[in-house]
Amino acid sequence: MRRQNTKSWGLLALAISSIIVTFSGWQLVKAQSTPEFMISVEFPDAPERASSGRTTGGGTRGDSCTAGTVNLTALMPADNAVTTVASNPKFFVYVPENEADSAEFEISDKSDQRVYVSKLDISNTSGIVKLAIPTNVSLTTDEEYTWRFTIICDAWDHSGNKVVKGTIKKIEINSDLQKNLRNATTPLKQAEVYAEAKIWSETIATLADLRSSNPAAWTQLLTSVGLEEIASQPFAVMEQVKQTIEFPE
Repeated sequence: MRRQNTKSWGLLALAISSIIVTFSGWQLVKAQSTPEFMISVEFPDAPERASSGRTTGGGTRGDSCTAGTVNLTALMPADNAVTTVASNPKFFVYVPENEADSAEFEISDKSDQRVYVSKLDISNTSGIVKLAIPTNVSLTTDEEYTWRFTIICDAWDHSGNKVVKGTIKKIEINSDLQKNLRNATTPLKQAEVYAEAKIWSETIATLADLRSSNPAAWTQLLTSVGLEEIASQPFAVMEQVKQTIEFPE
């Protein structure tokens, strides 16, 4: 009788264990089928320009200024042309290990008039840096601007400096985009909406804020524009030394 009871309890425990495993598996399948897991933040393909300035090229001068296998790189699609809906958008650049003391971030209008310049201290700095323009410098809607980030390897001989550049254009939010953003209940869903609309600036800025909680989305975005080798790089902070706001005459 005691052996029969023991056998019965063993069968019951096995049955309960199977139910728990089945329930856990069902919960996992259910979680993976929720909208949050089905979101895609891959950025649409963009043709690469013949003279892309997204990364620095190699050179014989100033090579000792930077080190590592990844060059100074602007985090943007291959065509280096992006859009934004913000008057004060954010920019992201990967800064490799370097021996420089300073860098310069500038924005110019279509007449090549500089509207903003920022001097930065990059000593002992490497990683992904976020660049922002102040609220009193606003981009004009439908006007294209050129931005540059320069690592100053030699203050006297600029031929050895490392430079990346790109263009950015502020656009209006149309009614469809407004509706889709209102229906996006989480920042991750908003990033998907921006990506589908090919608005790079807000896509990457949103996912940068979410990187610690959702690193997979950050990796997916950068991989979709050919920057997978930078996706795992840490964020870094640079100290602003001086900023200049210039107004066209």
